[in-house]
Amino acid sequence: MRRLVIVLGLAGVVAGTASPTAAAELQPLMLGWERLFTVDWQSAQYRGKPVVEGYVTNVSPYHTTNIRVLVESLDAGGQVTGQQVAWVPGELLGGARVFFQVPAAPAPAYRVRVFSYDRLEMDGKIR
Repeated sequence: MRRLVIVLGLAGVVAGTASPTAAAELQPLMLGWERLFTVDWQSAQYRGKPVVEGYVTNVSPYHTTNIRVLVESLDAGGQVTGQQVAWVPGELLGGARVFFQVPAAPAPAYRVRVFSYDRLEMDGKIR
């Protein structure tokens, strides 16, 4: 019985001192997105609030849809302080571009990457 109490006591100490794990940073779901898209963006104000806005350009011959961008707020040292994923409206045909605007937390710098997309085949089906 005494051993059981000591083991349970040690388990309580170990559990109490365990540090909480931080949430992992999001990364683009589609590796190699840079070969299909370019992203030109800038920080701006919309109705007095900070936004990140710009264009996603499809430099590939493929038609795409369901495009999402990952907007990251960075501190002065380039470390990520916030992340959000936002939809880019509409379909994006090969060679075309589309405008996006995402509300953002105030930050010294931002980074924008394509988070995910679906490729449309000519028959209109998503592949």
